[in-house]
Amino acid sequence: MFHRFPPISAPVADPSFLTSNGEIFAKLKQESEAGKRTVFVTEHTLIFVTKGVKLLHLPEETVEAGPDTVILLKKGIYVMAEYIEEGLNFEALMLFLPVKLLKGIATEPFFHSSKTPSTTPYTVFNGNELVQAFKAHLRLYFDKPVLYTSQLLALKQREILLLLMNGEHQREVVDFITAALSTEPADLDEVMRTYLLQPVTLEDLANLTNRSLATFKRDFQRMYHMPPRQWINEQRLQHARLLLENTRLPVGEIAGNCGYDSTSHFIRIFKKKFGHTPQAIRAEMTID
Repeated sequence: MFHRFPPISAPVADPSFLTSNGEIFAKLKQESEAGKRTVFVTEHTLIFVTKGVKLLHLPEETVEAGPDTVILLKKGIYVMAEYIEEGLNFEALMLFLPVKLLKGIATEPFFHSSKTPSTTPYTVFNGNELVQAFKAHLRLYFDKPVLYTSQLLALKQREILLLLMNGEHQREVVDFITAALSTEPADLDEVMRTYLLQPVTLEDLANLTNRSLATFKRDFQRMYHMPPRQWINEQRLQHARLLLENTRLPVGEIAGNCGYDSTSHFIRIFKKKFGHTPQAIRAEMTID
């Protein structure tokens, strides 16, 4: 299942989100069963684990984070899982860090941007006593609603960054903020190949490449010689046919694995592309 944090719009009456005036500040993530999930982190995010262990699966490594850990995560799509001890639950706090907040920190006299910020999409380190106290205080906001929510939570976002920069991991935090604020366009082909099968919009892809939508479309046309939506569908359908011919996965699951939320829509465009429905092609393979 594909999850988006924060979601496009603020959930109504959902106590697991801290929201105010349409802005989403934080999410309380609770799980009673372990599972692997694909998560689209649409804003730079700070994660505190309060119970259990968070597993962040990256192409070349798996990162573990527990209750003593702070995770700074750049926007992007990640595969995450939880380790839950028998009889216990998993719980984590996600505090979203909007660009305007990071820009404000970066303009402070004490902030010295990194000349060579890390290209790693995450930073993980242990938090000190002040950070742990902050985490406990933030957790209370989910149980005890307060007045002036937007003003208080904006202060909490700024407070945690300043606390982190006061500790021994100041350099890592500065590197993270510098990298998060980089406007250098990302490699278009790398982003497309990485996120091809995810159910993301063109706006999402433009954002992930540090481009406006118009610039993204123009650069894409120049590189691939066709509009992005056409190229994406071509690549997804070719992959879907490969799965259809080489696995026994149900058609609905193949549609989901190739970035299509609607199985009926997938079947319709598959037939338009190949002249046969997925079921018909599979039936022909069975006869052969």
